[in-house]
Amino acid sequence: MNTLFRALGLFTFLVGTSFLQANEKAYNPLAVNQDQNIKTRDFVIHDEDRDRDIPIRIYFPQSEKPSPVVLFSHGLGGSKNNNPYLGNHWAKRGYVAVFMQHKGSDESVWKEGKLRDRMKAMQQAASAKNAKLRYEDVSSVIDTLESWNKEDEHPLHQKLSLNHLGMSGHSFGAITTQGVSGQTAFLGRINFTDDR
Repeated sequence: MNTLFRALGLFTFLVGTSFLQANEKAYNPLAVNQDQNIKTRDFVIHDEDRDRDIPIRIYFPQSEKPSPVVLFSHGLGGSKNNNPYLGNHWAKRGYVAVFMQHKGSDESVWKEGKLRDRMKAMQQAASAKNAKLRYEDVSSVIDTLESWNKEDEHPLHQKLSLNHLGMSGHSFGAITTQGVSGQTAFLGRINFTDDR
């Protein structure tokens, strides 16, 4: 009886590992369609409640049906123009990639100041106030994308599958991603989660 269970266990292990290996070969996250032409387009979202502009750059795949969406939040001192290799890669994988720019913690922090003042300006921009602005930017961008997706005349009309929405970010953008994705502070009293 023990020999039978051992044989069944070995058989299950071999079949399972060969199945996993076959699936690993079928899925390659780095593979893209090199023939696919990616389009980019810049927009500015105006959040009326906060009187705040949010510049965005969108990378579009070639698709006749609505595509899943990936939001991207730049790091401290960055912009919507950063990391185009990610936008192009995601679009070639079939995603609409939306790169946001967060005023107050974007490239204006260091570009507009004197060289000697840049480090101090960057340190001041890494603030709780700017984190809150970033979290609110994300919700505002999602609200606007939902609206644009429904507008007949908008270039994004029915191009977005917003039930399939993800987010990524670099550095301060990663903190932004965590903040809207469920991470809370002070025992849940500070919460900017956006359930979408």
